[in-house]
Amino acid sequence: MSLPQTKPPAAGLATVLEALSAEMSIAAVACGHLDSALGQILEAVPPEARMQVMQELHMVDMLAQHITAITDFAAGLAQVAADDVALDVEAALSRITLGDVANRLREALAAG
Repeated sequence: MSLPQTKPPAAGLATVLEALSAEMSIAAVACGHLDSALGQILEAVPPEARMQVMQELHMVDMLAQHITAITDFAAGLAQVAADDVALDVEAALSRITLGDVANRLREALAAG
């Protein structure tokens, strides 16, 4: 069930970066759960194939680190960004194909 989409007012740069960082944090947590689940699956892989599978699982770890790095970067920028720079974010929000993500961002920007 999705909430009705309301156009957020222009949002300040710091607010946008904070919302982006918060959303990336959600993705980082999900990636951590994925990493744990794949680690459990690895235990069922025959020993002779484990090394190859472990190398592929390393990519999930790299993805988690990448997401965390972007999250931290956006959070750092939000701390130093001037919030008097207004951004019209509607066009960017309309490009998001995951409704829950778009709705969370809209809510964060409207509250910001």
